[in-house]
Amino acid sequence: MVQVPDSVQQLLKELEIEATRDQVPIIRGPERELLLLAAEKAHPKRILEVGTAIGYSTLLLASHFPEATIDTLEIDPVRHERAVAVMKQAGYEKRVHCHLGDAAELLPHMEGPYDFLYLDGPKGQYLRQLQVIEPKLTNTAVIAADNVLFRGLVQSKDPVPHRYRTLVMRLREYISYVSEKYHTHIYVEGDGLSVSAKCVMRNGG
Repeated sequence: MVQVPDSVQQLLKELEIEATRDQVPIIRGPERELLLLAAEKAHPKRILEVGTAIGYSTLLLASHFPEATIDTLEIDPVRHERAVAVMKQAGYEKRVHCHLGDAAELLPHMEGPYDFLYLDGPKGQYLRQLQVIEPKLTNTAVIAADNVLFRGLVQSKDPVPHRYRTLVMRLREYISYVSEKYHTHIYVEGDGLSVSAKCVMRNGG
């Protein structure tokens, strides 16, 4: 594993404190390590992330994969601006490109190929986003999606509260899709992280 500069490690710690203070969801604990392991499988040269937030996971990926360039998408202008500042502070602004806007509008215009895709934006849009970017993934791409178990409701046999039914239904559709089309593993740590490998696609797809 690459040795992350002390200055970047300190910046990551500062972002963790900031995220807690401002209630910004970021990847933490075991999920963080699983994300890095998933990316490592792809030996990434080009990474696409949907859901920059304040740039924590972006910084994590950029620091651990110094040869990779990253496109990261964020709809919130305040968080986007913070992420841009973070990348500049870390010295990664030349290879990390922060895009502001709705992923539904930005994704069709992103230029691949990408060998690692990280979905961490609106959970109900995962499947639609993946299907848009699929043609731009390499044959050995790895796809990671965070929070796919959503508070345990996705795997639960109990009735889903009405306000979460559409979201849970869409996450189940996403899991079904990637499980059928790719070799997929769902890690139950945190709120669930799915990792799908394109190199062993099923049914010859």
